[in-house]
Amino acid sequence: MILIAKKNDNSNDKNNIKEIEHKDKPIYVKVSDETRDLIDKYKLHGTTISDLVRNAVKCYDDFNSISPEIHATIEKYRENGESDISFIERAIKYFGDQKNLDRDLWVRTRDEMKMMLIGKTTFNQLIAAAEAPKESLEKPWHKNVAIDLILWYNDARPLKNLSIGEIIKTIQKMWVVANYFHTIDVVKESEDEFHALFRHRQNKRYSSYWLGYFTELFTSEEIPFKCEVEGHTFEESLSLIIKVGYKK
Repeated sequence: MILIAKKNDNSNDKNNIKEIEHKDKPIYVKVSDETRDLIDKYKLHGTTISDLVRNAVKCYDDFNSISPEIHATIEKYRENGESDISFIERAIKYFGDQKNLDRDLWVRTRDEMKMMLIGKTTFNQLIAAAEAPKESLEKPWHKNVAIDLILWYNDARPLKNLSIGEIIKTIQKMWVVANYFHTIDVVKESEDEFHALFRHRQNKRYSSYWLGYFTELFTSEEIPFKCEVEGHTFEESLSLIIKVGYKK
């Protein structure tokens, strides 16, 4: 019994040695002159070929382990002929620039303090509305700066070149960014009808203000479509139905 056990142990040892020998078997590969120059460059700094191979394979594996969504983003924003490392450097610099602008601080104040991003014209409108009688909201509606913001968001494309869907999408994006509303849900009921639900944390007077504001916007002469607006105001939400007619 003891002899058999020893024999089995020796057999296992041989298998283990064989396994080690197999993994330690040298890898031979012919490399280009460019690769050889890079190897020589780092060998001068004391880096072994084994370390170079290990680090290169690890780097290759890390990059190829990135999710398909991130790879798609890289391909989308990478400039023609731009290398991976050049793109990564540019992305990191962009991230650093954004951090230096304290944009993360704005996100925190928006989420934690419920602060709004208010331009000068809108601020003056709200002051005027606060000073006016409760039933008088018409004056601020007419000083409507939404079109300026829509043009800015769409890279100054002429308003006549924008679809009604693009205009509504801009409002859905920017009015949440500014924290006028915490969510805006838009449903395209048909080719010529949209339903938008605006949610906020204010009151029904606030809903009434924005109903007048958006009604003024979508029925203004500047909008390239003939639109009809139907709205309903509630304490913490505003429901808007936009029916699109012919293009002007």
